[in-house]
Amino acid sequence: MADGDVHTYFEDGLWKNRLEGGTRASNTSPRRVDAVLAGRQLAKKRRVCHVVHTPQGEVEAERDYRRR
Repeated sequence: MADGDVHTYFEDGLWKNRLEGGTRASNTSPRRVDAVLAGRQLAKKRRVCHVVHTPQGEVEAERDYRRR
C-alpha cells in the first residue's frame, strides 16, 4: 500500500475513508455500504488502490485502480 491509497475502515461507531498517509477521515458514514461506495469512487478518481477493512481491522478486499 502506498501514500494516497484509500482505506475504508470502522472506528468509533462509523465507517470512514482515509487516504494513506493522511491523519483525518475524508468522509464518514454509519452504513458500511455507503462508505465502501464513496471510497471506491475516490480511489477511481485518484487512480489509487482501495482497501476495505473488516470492523476488526483486517484487510477484507483490495482493488487497484491505478491502471484504469
